[in-house]
Amino acid sequence: MSDKIDNGGQFPDLELSIVGAGKLSIPGDINTPYALVLFYRGHWWPFCRRQLVGFEQLREALAELGVSIIAGSVDSEDKLSEISNDIGFPVAWGMTRDMGNKVGAWWDEERNFIQPSNFFMTNSGKVLASSYASSPVGRMEPEDVMMLANFIIKNSG
Repeated sequence: MSDKIDNGGQFPDLELSIVGAGKLSIPGDINTPYALVLFYRGHWWPFCRRQLVGFEQLREALAELGVSIIAGSVDSEDKLSEISNDIGFPVAWGMTRDMGNKVGAWWDEERNFIQPSNFFMTNSGKVLASSYASSPVGRMEPEDVMMLANFIIKNSG
């Protein structure tokens, strides 16, 4: 496990494989003022599915604030296709231990997956808020991110 990314820290350059859409570089390919990056265990975990559905429900409202959403897990592309069709934001497959280390995520050694690690950042990769969990609970909730985005936008500039 590497160091956690504190508020104000720089998100590392990552290249993610997006279901049905090729590669996406973070933060390089972020084309909105802000981004929410959600790394989660996998398609099979109910807490992960609930989080993704919650953000899908607020996706348009967040987009109006200039926030894009990107999610990713260790799932294979085939397995992730089961849920990505119901989600309107990019979902990455095949996340590796090295990627988890770069963002400071806890990694489940027994089952080989990333623990929930969520980041709210600017399009240049400056992390404004991060959330790390060592278990399925303790991740960013959609309503909290809406409140945070509104607060940051209202108080910037």
